[in-house]
Amino acid sequence: MKHVLTVLALCLCAAGGSASAQSCSEIRFASGASSGEVSGRVTDNAPLCFVFGTGAGQSARLQLLGSDNTCFTIPGVTDCQDDFSFRTSAGTYRVNVFQLFRAPAYEQFTLRLTIR
Repeated sequence: MKHVLTVLALCLCAAGGSASAQSCSEIRFASGASSGEVSGRVTDNAPLCFVFGTGAGQSARLQLLGSDNTCFTIPGVTDCQDDFSFRTSAGTYRVNVFQLFRAPAYEQFTLRLTIR
């Protein structure tokens, strides 16, 4: 029974992931800029997602500012960070921002992306 519940939970998470993928905001840069920022607020169990595209071999750095109770995850790359750099592959990356610890109030944040 425990195995069935685990499989069901994984299926529900996957289905929820596809629905939220459609509502991800794109992180955009001003013309000629190498970085861009998005701001928002998250509450318990209500993460926000963002996407950005890169070329192969670029250096990307994400920094989360404004809250000590938020972190971001890049699926397949890293989990729960507030400052992370990595070499990119050509493609699109998804970033999920969420509360680290449950809190009754929302957490205000700014997510900065720099690509070189």
